[in-house]
Amino acid sequence: MKMRFAGQPFADQPNLVDFIEHARDGGFDELRIAVAWAKRSGLGRVWDALGEFRGQGGKVLLILGVSEGGATKEGLELALGIADEGYVFHDPRRTFHPKVYFASSPGPRSLFVGSSNLTAGGLGWNYEASTWVDWDAGEGEDVTSEVSRWFDGLIAETTSCSPLTTDLIANLEKSADIVIGSESGARRVRRKKTPDTPEDNDSAIAATINGLFKPVPAGLRKLPGLSSHIAPLTPAAEPVAPKKSGAAPSAGPGAPVAVPHPAPAGPAPFPTANVQRRWFKRLDNTAAQQTKSAGSNPTGNLRLSQEDASMDHKRYFREDFFGGLPWTPTEGKDTEQEVVVAFRTWIDGTDHGVQELRISHDPKRISGQGNVPTVLHWGVLSTTMRSTNYVGLYISLERTTDSEYHLVISPEARGEYKV
Repeated sequence: MKMRFAGQPFADQPNLVDFIEHARDGGFDELRIAVAWAKRSGLGRVWDALGEFRGQGGKVLLILGVSEGGATKEGLELALGIADEGYVFHDPRRTFHPKVYFASSPGPRSLFVGSSNLTAGGLGWNYEASTWVDWDAGEGEDVTSEVSRWFDGLIAETTSCSPLTTDLIANLEKSADIVIGSESGARRVRRKKTPDTPEDNDSAIAATINGLFKPVPAGLRKLPGLSSHIAPLTPAAEPVAPKKSGAAPSAGPGAPVAVPHPAPAGPAPFPTANVQRRWFKRLDNTAAQQTKSAGSNPTGNLRLSQEDASMDHKRYFREDFFGGLPWTPTEGKDTEQEVVVAFRTWIDGTDHGVQELRISHDPKRISGQGNVPTVLHWGVLSTTMRSTNYVGLYISLERTTDSEYHLVISPEARGEYKV
């Protein structure tokens, strides 16, 4: 029997990717996995290895948890496509929290147990610790028996362990008390210097005051990329061209720039029944990106302020409204964090599809920007905002129970505040 320690993500230590490749190459017949969470960001990085294992005649069994909001729809869908036998385990009274990987055959057996979920962070990005044990037939039979009996015992709990099907995934999405996340709703701000940074939020990063903590500079392993054989997430729609209008009449130097107001339009055709969070504000010149004089410039952002909502806006947007998303420290800034959020966007009669907009949060702004630390950057919508005068209209931001985001500009707010 051979035992080793897997201390991720150090370069001289094995990780979960190594174990799954070992399961593929080690002459095993079956790979059984029981984990708290599985995500596309993880399964997509070992998709090829698992597919090759199955192509050799190996069987993949997955038992996945959905506790604590860690599971995602995309992860469950990929699991359905790669597992010969898949299950979802959920006991409403207790958290399903194991991370067990067991490759077996009549000859060699291999066990990997520790803290690694089947996510990008668990595969190799996060700091994780696991024990990896290999043994052959004739030794460790008691361990083989106990691990197999444990897996069989989970599956036998039929009221808590259900076969993974498309219908089950749909029912989990509709559930009022089980939260299934989405990996298409937000992503990290990707930097060319860190192309291997995971896009999932199981390994979310939080910036700290400069000097208190710094990243480990070297000696860490890189994370492999997603398989080219899995379908990409739904891409953001192309920006809609701004409405054309005639040239604004000249009013002389220093005068306000005339921008046309929009024609009256109907309400956005987005459902409201599943809206879990809603914030809105009436657009003034600054928020609507309308300059007051020819010499001034738009700010390029929308301040997410208190307005009349009963919440602490200094914490609410970072920790609640956009909480749980893969926030990343902004490069070159000590305390700022940022995340890219996919908004289903409707601007006064025009459906702009899904637009990816950056949200940033910096506590240092509290003293310098009207006590508002969190802002939405208009980005790809800047031209649209500047070309039409939406001053006096309302912008509503919404988060749904499906973890989707809406951005709506309309003559009236979409409803009451939901905080």
